[in-house]
Amino acid sequence: MELKDTPRKMVENQSVVEFGAFKSPFRDVNISDARIAVAGRRMPGFYSRFRLKEWQHIGVIADEFYFGFAIVNAKFLANSFCYFLDRSAGTMVEYDRLAPPWVAKVARNIWDGECGFSFSGYDITIENRLNYSLHRGRVEIAESKSKPALKAEIEVIEDLDRVQPLEYIGLLRGERPAYTHKVACPARGEVTVGGKTYSFAEDRGIALIDVQKTFFPYTSFWNWATCGGHDDKGRMVALNLSKGINLREEELNDNALWVDGDLRFLGTATFMLNENAVLEPWHIETAGGACSLDFTPAGERWGKVNVGVVMSDFHQPYGTFRGFAVGSGGEKHEIADYFGVVEHHLARY
Repeated sequence: MELKDTPRKMVENQSVVEFGAFKSPFRDVNISDARIAVAGRRMPGFYSRFRLKEWQHIGVIADEFYFGFAIVNAKFLANSFCYFLDRSAGTMVEYDRLAPPWVAKVARNIWDGECGFSFSGYDITIENRLNYSLHRGRVEIAESKSKPALKAEIEVIEDLDRVQPLEYIGLLRGERPAYTHKVACPARGEVTVGGKTYSFAEDRGIALIDVQKTFFPYTSFWNWATCGGHDDKGRMVALNLSKGINLREEELNDNALWVDGDLRFLGTATFMLNENAVLEPWHIETAGGACSLDFTPAGERWGKVNVGVVMSDFHQPYGTFRGFAVGSGGEKHEIADYFGVVEHHLARY
């Protein structure tokens, strides 16, 4: 897949201008102007906007820990989660909130946009300032009877002169557009959990950003994997792999490798796992032999909801990856116990 020049707007005349991967982030992410079709009939704006699911997720990999948080607006419901894993101790604390849809704010664009979720002693804000090569995340969660207080301030350095993000519009079943901005880049900051503070500098902190704005079909499925680490030359290496309900998957997918900011596409991915026992080992590979990974789970986050027309069966194991990925110029990169997460998700919403 080749990088294309980025159009001025994502949508014109109610349709996406162009699908594929782009050289720079969109300035005008006006995907909410698109109109989706049902049974061949283009639907009105209010219906199309209701079907648009949006989120921003940031995961931070550091030597001592993994820290992730997200803000999600599903239009009928707002959701946010945050979790902290002490990698050496193997202990995890997780927080989440469900709220009315107006509680979640997801940025229109990442050049100068903000996300926010404040509800019941739980506050997360994300300031996207790509004009200044920066994203800031702030988390403050009050102590409860069963969980300690958590406070975090992080900065993610997305310098477009040094890193090529994955700016991508794909096509899902039902001819529905799916936009994502994904990138792996340095991060710094600190996280305090229950009175213990964990600090990290940008030479060791790896941030994985995932922005999603997608018209998901009513029933959806995907597998996803991401990981990151530093190789023996000190270079930051990270991966993003997925498999789901994409159309034209051979030419439109978001499977990618970053090596010190350089982006290389990896082709279609195959996930091999026991769906009834996701804590057993996984194997993931891409077409043409560009990537082959074995994932060993150490634990998982999970959730299951089944309420009438709404269903979500979500599993996100975390653990370590071993294998290889081939980068630019045919260089083979060893993935040696890099930390990361995988996901198996069935949804109806």
